[in-house]
Amino acid sequence: MNRQSQSMTGIGRVIAAVLVSGCIGLTAVGAAAEAQRRDREEEREQNNENRTFSTQIGTLVLQAQEQIDADNIQGAIATFTRGLGMNPSAYEASVMYAQRGRLYYQVDNVNQTISDFRSAISTGGLNAEETRDMRINLGQILISVDQINEGIRELEAAIAAGATVNTGIAKLLAIAYAQGERFNDGLRYAEQWYREAPDKSLNEYPIMLVYYQQLNRPADELRVVREMVNRFPQERTAWQNLVSLLARTEQEEQAFEANKLMYLNGLFTEGEELLRLAQYYSFYDNPYRGAIILEREMNAGRIERNVRNVELLANMWRQAAEFERALPVLRQLSEMRADGQTALVLAEAHYQLNQWEPAAQAFQTALNRGGLRQPGEAWVLLGTARFNMDDRQGALAAFREGARFASSRSQANGWIQFVNGQIEGVARRARQREQVQIDECRLTVEAERRIATVIGEADEDGRVRIEVPERCQAYFNQYGEQFREVGMTDEQAAERRAQLERNAQEAAAAG
Repeated sequence: MNRQSQSMTGIGRVIAAVLVSGCIGLTAVGAAAEAQRRDREEEREQNNENRTFSTQIGTLVLQAQEQIDADNIQGAIATFTRGLGMNPSAYEASVMYAQRGRLYYQVDNVNQTISDFRSAISTGGLNAEETRDMRINLGQILISVDQINEGIRELEAAIAAGATVNTGIAKLLAIAYAQGERFNDGLRYAEQWYREAPDKSLNEYPIMLVYYQQLNRPADELRVVREMVNRFPQERTAWQNLVSLLARTEQEEQAFEANKLMYLNGLFTEGEELLRLAQYYSFYDNPYRGAIILEREMNAGRIERNVRNVELLANMWRQAAEFERALPVLRQLSEMRADGQTALVLAEAHYQLNQWEPAAQAFQTALNRGGLRQPGEAWVLLGTARFNMDDRQGALAAFREGARFASSRSQANGWIQFVNGQIEGVARRARQREQVQIDECRLTVEAERRIATVIGEADEDGRVRIEVPERCQAYFNQYGEQFREVGMTDEQAAERRAQLERNAQEAAAAG
């Protein structure tokens, strides 16, 4: 009922709403042509006295009308109540009950409205058309106050009596049956309304969606959702329904495509939606694009820069093999978490980029923090980084730590053997180079000694000095005597040289 008039044929009360939001207007039902013809014939056959007011009741009705015109609703209700106590005819009673019911509705006394409308019908004073209209209005009110089944019965009774089901009534019954969870019974009304309603609003489509969802008809549900998107391409709600349905029916790839279209059309406003889109890209093997979106939206402040999201961004850059771009994110994450496992991930990123020194530092940080799932492998990676820094002793120390763990023992021992072989190889090659140098110096020194013996002068001890080349002075003294062998330490060579001097002095003294 329009709250500013006396007609009940335009009731706009809010139907409680799991199905649609907003008010759903109720439209009166017109009689079918044949039913109307019968009604008119019946009316003509009735005694005119049965459709007229007595002077006494007529006066009261006019008085009530004047009170209504003066907005004295309570006064009009009292006038009709007095008239109903004056033994009115069936027709007079039906009119007064109907009018008083409308007034009660205006002052929010819905229970009394229901009672008066039922009384108006039960008097028998209404003709067939009036009865149908009264049942329709009564049905609408009953549904609006959650007396769903009672309201459905009144509407179905009106239809059975010849009322035409237009789109308004079809929609009302569809909603009522859905509220009563009688989806099989209400489907025909829902489909009639959906088929005949020319311009459905965005909030009306869910009526049909609920039916198809409850009746497990996903293909029909998807058809309606697509029609909804086509009708309202710039509405987030339409796209959200499409994405939700595609995800629910395990059409994840199509849901991803719908999400992309929403993003490109600027329909994403919530951080979780943007986050979900980035995850979709990662899931469908395009982590680079997902990371670009995630980083952009985090910088814009639309996605929160928390530990979870920073970790997701880092993982996406790593998944995309973009380790350079992952590094600053991983450093930030390592500072936020300050745990060993996060530092290990940072170390591995440096490792992938052959950045051995920062990798070694991060591996050491991870091991110091502890809590690693596989510490042995971290020791092996630390050793490898040190080896690439030419720190072979540091590498061996790390590999020995790695060998303490069963999961990494074989790998660590293999590295230990390799590094020791490298160290031995370096030492062997150094000895070989030193031996070659000594041999070359020996030939040079012997030649110098031969010349000095012929033309040189002896010192006070009778020894002939020679010119020893600078490159040979580490092995031969000024007399051409060899004091250093391959592999000797500096201390051993100094002792040998001193011994040669002592021997020479003793020989001179004895001579």
